[in-house]
Amino acid sequence: MLMPSKCRLVVNGQPIQAYVGETLVDAAIGGWTVIPHDCCSGQCETCRVTVVSGMIDDQGTRDGSTVLACTATLEGDAEIEFDEIPRTSRQSGILSDITPLAPDVVQLTVTLNDAIEYRPGQYFNVKFLGFPARDLSQTFRADGSCAPEELVFQLRRYPGGLVSTQIGSTIGIGHRVYVRGPFGQAFLREGTGPVILVSGGTGWAPMWSIAVDARRRQPSRDLIVIAGARDLEWLYMRDSLQWLAEQGAVEAIGVCETGATAPVRSGLPTHYLPLLGLEDTVFVAGPVPLVEHVRAKSRSAGARCYADPFIPDARKPSLIDRLTRLIQGRTSIVRPTQPKRPVHETVYAPDRAGPKYASGRARGEPVVQKAADGTASRARK
Repeated sequence: MLMPSKCRLVVNGQPIQAYVGETLVDAAIGGWTVIPHDCCSGQCETCRVTVVSGMIDDQGTRDGSTVLACTATLEGDAEIEFDEIPRTSRQSGILSDITPLAPDVVQLTVTLNDAIEYRPGQYFNVKFLGFPARDLSQTFRADGSCAPEELVFQLRRYPGGLVSTQIGSTIGIGHRVYVRGPFGQAFLREGTGPVILVSGGTGWAPMWSIAVDARRRQPSRDLIVIAGARDLEWLYMRDSLQWLAEQGAVEAIGVCETGATAPVRSGLPTHYLPLLGLEDTVFVAGPVPLVEHVRAKSRSAGARCYADPFIPDARKPSLIDRLTRLIQGRTSIVRPTQPKRPVHETVYAPDRAGPKYASGRARGEPVVQKAADGTASRARK
């Protein structure tokens, strides 16, 4: 039996002895180096790395000079680099606040025992005691606030949803929560070119997080934000768009498919994409069709794109989860007081766009998908 051929892999300047045919993730781990990763099936994008040089089979994952390290394999000596991000860790805490944002969207605040480090735009694996874990994006409140020991999430409710239908009843204030993370590559890097953020539905959560980070840390960069929803009543991020306009965003556009009244625009987020170029950095989160459309547009224009697709999660509760829920069902649940929903009457799309930002129109974008299990979550390997 032939032994695998040895090769040399350099990861962020650190040389490692590896073997031809190994995935980049496995080769790095063999050299006591961890490339950030989560699903290991090529969907979460956490392990995307830059190929500096060498012989790598991208296994169909190449995007510009980058590949997915969980799938791409070594064909010989190679060198790769990746952005250093906070180490994955585990924390526990309690659900400390439930705030309705729209008829089908609630905002959840988890207060942790200790603060956890992350980059705005990353996501966490979140488990409410007695229920299956879900991947949820960290975000900020509408005023941009979030304490160091807090994580804020947005969750969409669907009829029959395993987790979402229990928020406010079985899952109430004080419920024990476990989080693991952070994961994901959709976070702001240093740069000078324009930043374009596109979201559909609760894909707004990571895009709002990045937008706040951009205004606070890189206020000189041009910022364009496009947020979409099915109906005007579901466009819950209007106050945040107003804040961005006041903070100097070139455009902060709200879009809905039906019921649009000025200043909200009618259609889909992809209808209002600016003309992209090499200097642009694009972030997109939400339903898979939206993400793939924006990713394709970015790729054809040579713009860098960080994508965060939200797809149905079909995981079922374990036996331990079911027993825990049975026990919880015999105890009293503290239900949160439901605050009144604020009235939105703000104008948030300043007319400051020049020729560079003239809105191009795309056609044929599919209707926003619904997650079968009641959450807006991304796939996990």
